[in-house]
Amino acid sequence: MNIGEKKDRRYVEVWLRRARKELAVSGKISELVYRLEHQVASQHDDWATKLHQLLDGEWEPNMDELIRLDGLLSRCKAPKVKELSPLLLF
Repeated sequence: MNIGEKKDRRYVEVWLRRARKELAVSGKISELVYRLEHQVASQHDDWATKLHQLLDGEWEPNMDELIRLDGLLSRCKAPKVKELSPLLLF
């Protein structure tokens, strides 16, 4: 394994930990399956099964799937609400 592959593997391991943490949130897999089925033209993939297997550590996405999932996971986060300063309340 060369240095580039080690860096890629380290990135994948970090991503897998983060993705599993996010997929453990109730409803997250259903939301991603809905988005994936409407985004991906091919309906041959069973995304629900794949995401459950990812959560359980039984499946690892290839780089194309990882990039697609990463894009969707990064968009799923709720925007942070800015707190109003006390001066704006009057």
